[in-house]
Amino acid sequence: MKLRAVGFSAMLLSTMAMSTLAFFALAVAASQLQDEFEIGAVEIGILGAVNTGVGGLFAPTAGRLSDQLGGRTSMAVTLITSAVTAAWIALSGSFLMLCVAMAAAGLPQGWGNPACNKAIADGVRAEQKGIFTGIKQSGVQSAVFASGFIVPPMTEAFGWRSAMWVIVAISTISLLGLPLITERAQDADPSVAGADRPSVLAPFVTQVAIYGFLLGLVGGGLGRFIALFAEEEVGFSFATAGIIFGLQGLTAIPCRLLVGVALDRGLSARLTLIVLGTLGALSIIFVILAPLQPQLLWVGAALGGMTLGSWNTAANVAMIRQPNAGQATGRLMLGFLLGLTLGGPAVGASIDSFGFQPAWIASAVVALAGAAIMLRKTDGEHHRYG
Repeated sequence: MKLRAVGFSAMLLSTMAMSTLAFFALAVAASQLQDEFEIGAVEIGILGAVNTGVGGLFAPTAGRLSDQLGGRTSMAVTLITSAVTAAWIALSGSFLMLCVAMAAAGLPQGWGNPACNKAIADGVRAEQKGIFTGIKQSGVQSAVFASGFIVPPMTEAFGWRSAMWVIVAISTISLLGLPLITERAQDADPSVAGADRPSVLAPFVTQVAIYGFLLGLVGGGLGRFIALFAEEEVGFSFATAGIIFGLQGLTAIPCRLLVGVALDRGLSARLTLIVLGTLGALSIIFVILAPLQPQLLWVGAALGGMTLGSWNTAANVAMIRQPNAGQATGRLMLGFLLGLTLGGPAVGASIDSFGFQPAWIASAVVALAGAAIMLRKTDGEHHRYG
């Protein structure tokens, strides 16, 4: 039974990592893309925006499909589309084709969370949903970590396309683990399992989705351009800038697990989101001060991973506890991914016109606005046992 739980966890990690890795890897390789395709920060932002835009618009449909098909089938489709679209990206010879391929990669980007959340909702006991969600969300941060620590030396040696072929290989191999995904645990929480529940979503779901949109705006800018900022404004090397990017993922992994455990033990998801949004704004202040004191960028990146990189666990646990986990997750991802979509080009345009600092200041304000949104209590927040 423990072995099956380990296998289930590994599949959650792999599915989430592979569905998002292309987005993060190309963010780290931004300077190489600029050189090869002769593009600026705006185009880098657009490249990420087409990915998350398609993912966000597709997420509600992915949520409904996940409720209908079940977690295992939905995770399989996510892995297959991750492999196919990563190969498409690797074979792209022009910026236009790269944009089209990244748009197609938005399908697994939008389906990963609903698929995995449905699997957790139906296959995990109520008192363990938080920790399994933390493990699942650590897959995203594993992709961030790998992008920062592994992509730079890999791309310097073999080119940025090598990272895409790694996604193809791991996604394909991961399909062998599909039998490890539990479709329905005997003692899973019956209040959230099944696809025959009412489709009307609680006001709390929409509130968290708005929070996700605002934090997505922050992530779409700060997450996409912090490596470039480290190179151009703070004076770090390409490899060190990649480590700064990866540090966000490294610090987020244990924090996402801890948040999951705390939620299992009764911590309010609402309160967690408020605290993480507020501390996330503080992390951006350290980034703002980094040109004056470069060491502060390490602090800002680490704290950012612990806060701006960890709120997703609380938000996703809140969605898994809803009667229709897939649909609720779809609405959350619609908000979050549309925030990422708008954040990237907006920050890119701001950087090209005014430099980095105005965008970072605006990001801190938006993070605080997200925390403020959650102060108002709404109906529909389910706690540990529904």
